[in-house]
Amino acid sequence: MNSTPVFTTGLRLALILLFALALPGCRGCFQSDPDPDAQKKEDEAKQKAKPKPDFDVGRLQILLRDEGNARNLVKSGHWMTATQQMTANNFDFHAELQSAVTDRSRTPVPVQNTAFRLTSVRPVVLPKGQRRALETTFFIPNIPPGGGIASPATIWLRNTLRARRGGREVHAADEPTTAMPAYQYFFVVLADNPDHYGYLKRLDSIVPPVVGEGDLAESTLHYRVILPPADRRIPVPSQGLTWTPIAYLLWDGLRPDRLSPDQQQAMLDWLHWGGQILVSGPGSLDLLRGSFLEPYLPALAAEAIALRSEDFDELNRGWSLPGTGKKAVATLTLPADKTLVGVRLHPHPEAVAVPATNGLVWERPVGAGRVVVTAFSLSDRPVLNWGSFDSFFNACLLRRPARVFRATPEGEPDVQWLDWPGFAFMQDGRFVTGLRYFSRDAVAGPGSLNSVGDRTTAAGGSRRSPVAVSKAPEPLPNAAASGQTQVAGWNDTSDVSEAARQTLREAAGIAIPAAGFVFRVLVVYLLVLVPVNWLVFRAFGRVEWAWLAAPAIAIAGAVVVVRLAQLDIGFARSRTEIAVLEVQAGYSSAHLTRYTALYTSLSTAYDFRFEHDAAAAMPFPQRVPHAPGPQESIADVTLRRDRQLTLSGFQVASNSTGLVHSEQMQDLGGDLQLTGPDPANWTVQNGTPLLLYDTGVLYKAAAGRLELAWIGKLEAEQSVKLNFRPAKSGGDYLNAAGEEARQTLGRLLELACSDALLSDGDVRLVAWTDHALPGLEIRPQASQESLRTLVLVHLRRGLRPPPQRDRNLRLDVTDELVQPAAATEALIRPLG
Repeated sequence: MNSTPVFTTGLRLALILLFALALPGCRGCFQSDPDPDAQKKEDEAKQKAKPKPDFDVGRLQILLRDEGNARNLVKSGHWMTATQQMTANNFDFHAELQSAVTDRSRTPVPVQNTAFRLTSVRPVVLPKGQRRALETTFFIPNIPPGGGIASPATIWLRNTLRARRGGREVHAADEPTTAMPAYQYFFVVLADNPDHYGYLKRLDSIVPPVVGEGDLAESTLHYRVILPPADRRIPVPSQGLTWTPIAYLLWDGLRPDRLSPDQQQAMLDWLHWGGQILVSGPGSLDLLRGSFLEPYLPALAAEAIALRSEDFDELNRGWSLPGTGKKAVATLTLPADKTLVGVRLHPHPEAVAVPATNGLVWERPVGAGRVVVTAFSLSDRPVLNWGSFDSFFNACLLRRPARVFRATPEGEPDVQWLDWPGFAFMQDGRFVTGLRYFSRDAVAGPGSLNSVGDRTTAAGGSRRSPVAVSKAPEPLPNAAASGQTQVAGWNDTSDVSEAARQTLREAAGIAIPAAGFVFRVLVVYLLVLVPVNWLVFRAFGRVEWAWLAAPAIAIAGAVVVVRLAQLDIGFARSRTEIAVLEVQAGYSSAHLTRYTALYTSLSTAYDFRFEHDAAAAMPFPQRVPHAPGPQESIADVTLRRDRQLTLSGFQVASNSTGLVHSEQMQDLGGDLQLTGPDPANWTVQNGTPLLLYDTGVLYKAAAGRLELAWIGKLEAEQSVKLNFRPAKSGGDYLNAAGEEARQTLGRLLELACSDALLSDGDVRLVAWTDHALPGLEIRPQASQESLRTLVLVHLRRGLRPPPQRDRNLRLDVTDELVQPAAATEALIRPLG
């Protein structure tokens, strides 16, 4: 029997079975779809292995920041906005953000000259995984001499994030900041290509050369130039009172809708109180047409034009200085085959052409501020290489006084104001910013913080600085020593603040009823209790009921006495308020400053609730200087920003008075205007709901002649024709005012009528009202209230004096060449 076929068949069967068994294992050679559930579990395991922190928090940064500085810059005496990026990674989080200026021990710094500490609070909602930029506001205190906060130049800002329920602290960050000198302000550039304006940081107008001599020599930086990138959120404040550190704004090619409505309103408030806007015409005017700024522009674009060298001939005759000519061309010239992109300007009727510019530069006053527009770009290379550009920029665009360059004995370049020589004036904030608030800056007489003024030159002529409206000032005291910044800062020691403090000190408290009032009430009570009571019940035939009615009559009489005397049974509260309402003609938003005194016979905690968050408030010193004693406790007050602003926890002890200083931009629901072609036909129109008493209009005519038109009572929605008569001084207004005005507001009225605060051509309305102005509610409410508000309306401002060019060029005293275009040579627009 042959076994070979059987063996072969068995071998084949074995190989087939072996292949069949191995076939499922080959699935590992192919890519299979993962199990979704398994993959999800694997991802969750990885997340558990490396959990995310609950919060990612960025650095606390001031909104106005110089990208070239490692530290944040802050301005003492001003409210400033800061931002911080935060993300909740693992859950939605409802919290509160607490912000305070602290010392090194992280304790909030007391409000100067008071026994209170101020903390700002705002609600925060952090959705899971979404990055939020949180804004908060800090009041930057004045640094005391000797550096009592951290060092003479360091202020600490602290943000603390706390859970809304329970107050658990989840994050805290401290940020050291550098305090700017009192005379230094911000220069903000809003441009589609901000790098084109890097040259500003090299201009002598921005960074004057070393001033002083020998050991006293030091550099003076008038402006910190802010160049925010155009692709991000525009970093300007959204509240008008936080714009005070800004002196100038340059606009070139930015779409106005990039600003939020709140930012736009804040900018307009700043502009009307002395802010200045420079508009580079060719890239901006078409974009600004129809925007919030169009009603204030000095000119609109008529058509695009090509500017040739001859178009600048008049500009050269008026503004090109005869220099050494060694390294720079003192005149603005173009090659014969080159032109600049320009725009033909169609001026507004209220605009004024800047002298000797061939209609290429126009300016327009807006309240206390101004807008200036150029027909050529302020970043074109031939303009920047013009040897006299810095002189033109200082005089025509910044509208500052003429300067003179000289060399110090050490050979360093030095610069001073031509008509105000001296080192002190180069570090005087009145020459650096035009921003002014009456309640903060007004000072009657020489040394006025309102402005720099008239001065007789050595040649016998009279000159006035472009920011001037009063008399020549004396050198200002050191800002830190005086406890206040120089210009536009929150000021608890200004002449207005001092006048309000003295008035409140005399008037605050409970008004005790006069003896005559007590006698009359007693007579009426006895008549009702005895004869009237008896006659009434005798008529009913129930004389015995008169005894039952006696207690009820006694109780009713007590209630009536309380009502008439405005006294609560058991204890009493009173509110005495002195306010200043400063108004710009034709503008419905007003600057309202309140000085409020709260008296209580029992210890009470007050809340100040403002209608909008465009306000600021803090405790007001009872006396200056004041340092809390060792037995005096420091109380905490909170400034909460939500849909409205609330100052809460203001504690007033029993039988004492507490003072609060608050400011806000308040919409009046209308405006006040001066209409008519000339003084003989001027009419005042009151378009507000305010009833004004003792209304007078002061007009400073040519050669300093003062005139007064007396109105008296000015009703809401009323128009009155003015009849001016010569006045010896502002005191003529006080002589015409009523006794009540002189008793309650005499000091403030005297300041408002001061001749020193008026320049030629100024027209000012002065009045007062006892109308309860909207925008503030105080809880608990006082049973006695005495409210008086000084109303100050700038109906018209005199024309600015013509700008004047510098005496010489920097190159006349040094061989050092500073070429603005060098910093941006690669970024200059091509010539057309």
